[in-house]
Amino acid sequence: MNFRQIIISFYGRLLLIIRKIMKKKLISLLGFALVFSPVLALAQGLGTSGSSSTCNSSVQNIGDVLCRIGSILNSVIPILIVLGVVYFVWGVVSYVMASEEEAKKKGRDRMIYGIIGLVVIVGMWGLVSIVTNTFGLSNVTNVTLPTVPLSL
Repeated sequence: MNFRQIIISFYGRLLLIIRKIMKKKLISLLGFALVFSPVLALAQGLGTSGSSSTCNSSVQNIGDVLCRIGSILNSVIPILIVLGVVYFVWGVVSYVMASEEEAKKKGRDRMIYGIIGLVVIVGMWGLVSIVTNTFGLSNVTNVTLPTVPLSL
């Protein structure tokens, strides 16, 4: 073996070691993000809450139907957004960890479909929000959150 082949072999092994280290760090970073994601989800509860509905219990007109749909979507769409983000992250991880071209293509497709899904979900949420706010059918009420007194 000449000097050039030794250098190429050394760099090839070095790249394999770096790749293994990066996989471990990526997995630990994803684990950390999944553990602390509920904390981030609870942080958005400041201000108003859509959990208490002011829709009529009996559906009498189109406004009541739209209010019902808005109420249902306000509870379902955050779950769909989380699923879309998880699908996107799954695509990123499979793309980064893949060594074959076919597996990289599947990861890239997952990322693209995840982004398209998120755009559709957020667009649907925005459209329902625009319709309910335009016709005054908003079912969001102000909620006073309990606080801890700072003085003893």
